[in-house]
Amino acid sequence: MGQGVCRRFTFVCSGRVMLLSKTMEPRKAPNGRSYLNVGCGSLFSKEWTNIDQKGSQDVFGHDLRKPLPFPDASFDATYSSHVLEHFTPEDGRRFLREQWRVLKPGGICRVVIPDLERLCRDYLAQLERASQKDDPAAKLDYQWAVMLLIDQMVREDCGGEILRAFRERRFDPDFVRRQIGDEADFFLNAPQPQPAAPRSGGAMGEIKQVAKHLLGRDARGQGEAHRWMYDRLSLRFVLEEVGFADFRVMTHLESALPDWDKYRLDTSRHETGPRKPDSLFAEARKPA
Repeated sequence: MGQGVCRRFTFVCSGRVMLLSKTMEPRKAPNGRSYLNVGCGSLFSKEWTNIDQKGSQDVFGHDLRKPLPFPDASFDATYSSHVLEHFTPEDGRRFLREQWRVLKPGGICRVVIPDLERLCRDYLAQLERASQKDDPAAKLDYQWAVMLLIDQMVREDCGGEILRAFRERRFDPDFVRRQIGDEADFFLNAPQPQPAAPRSGGAMGEIKQVAKHLLGRDARGQGEAHRWMYDRLSLRFVLEEVGFADFRVMTHLESALPDWDKYRLDTSRHETGPRKPDSLFAEARKPA
């Protein structure tokens, strides 16, 4: 759940939902290990146990505010991508404590979140660039850097200023793709960046449909808004407070998990770069 406007973190399960019983046994990967993807959305591996607010054929529906429905020490690894920031700091600690509980001793907790440090550095860079010259392109990128930093923290209606900017075609495709990665596909409607010229139908037609559906809805009530943000230091602090050790920041391709590259959970569909370039990728270990 990153800066994109289409990934909604709802607290009401609907559609094809498989409600979890009090406890359930984890699925085992071919290597004999058990991995849990918490808040998986539409991106997951069938070799993992996958849970999300909304269930589907391969995803179990579960309210992530509640304790995880697994016995203690069930998994060799847990993974969450762009989920932690949607909780308040205290709820986020409870969310991580549950992952600590269901992990086996020595198990890995991998957390992917929007990187507050990177977003701040990008904002400062665009601020400096736009302030040095009267360039419409620099101004546009600066405005986007501001939105990417604060919009999802303060928006009250779904989609916020980011969706409005897409509707009004106030974006540079190259800048947007560099910042939000694969999420740009929906708006640009092409594997490669395209000129942001006015047009009917296509991606802009889809944007109008999304806007019609989302605008006016309560972003906070839907769970879409960010409740907190983390950098590499604050994330380390909260993981250590919960009980994890051996905190490491790494790239989207690096992991202590065997066969990590096979699952491509953090890798772009189009290349070897990150699926969400604005992310901080980190792992910590439950002490043995």
